[in-house]
Amino acid sequence: MYAAQLRHGAATVGTLPVLDRVPAVVAGWRGESLSTDSATAAVLAADVTLKRAYTRTDGTTIGVFVAYFAQQQVNSQMHSPRNCLPGSGWKVRRIANETIPLPVGPQVVTRMLVAQSRSEQEVLYWFRTRGGDLAGEYAVKWDLVKNSLARRPTDAVIIRFDGALSDSTAARELMALLVPEMHTVLGEVGL
Repeated sequence: MYAAQLRHGAATVGTLPVLDRVPAVVAGWRGESLSTDSATAAVLAADVTLKRAYTRTDGTTIGVFVAYFAQQQVNSQMHSPRNCLPGSGWKVRRIANETIPLPVGPQVVTRMLVAQSRSEQEVLYWFRTRGGDLAGEYAVKWDLVKNSLARRPTDAVIIRFDGALSDSTAARELMALLVPEMHTVLGEVGL
């Protein structure tokens, strides 16, 4: 009976984050908003997204993607580059957790090295929930279970930075500039 009540009596969130408040221009970087095609948006099923290509004055480009889910679904996997990149033709060369020092403190991320044709990319991503920052899909699922049992909201966000493997330092530079701003925007909805 308790399980049935959990399924239909989930706690909900009141407001959605305004992801467009993450600066498009910051310290020599200019972000261009990108659209997501309707088929991808339907599969993603996020409530709010931010997708930008940030270009530095020297021409270096880093992709930034943020997707907010007001409620994670039971028996459904939230978006993860671990699943979508191989489905898009990228070959995963390596996956490991890494801690990146940022102004807001150390950030644990999942670091993926992927390749397609002659292109090698680095993808850095993590999830943020009411339980904090999580690197790894199993950690997010466990967090969903804990929050559901405690009747807390199960909202979550995935944050992803990606670029050429040779631009690894630039991606971390952009993270140091944007992640504090993201924390402010997400903090307004309790994340």
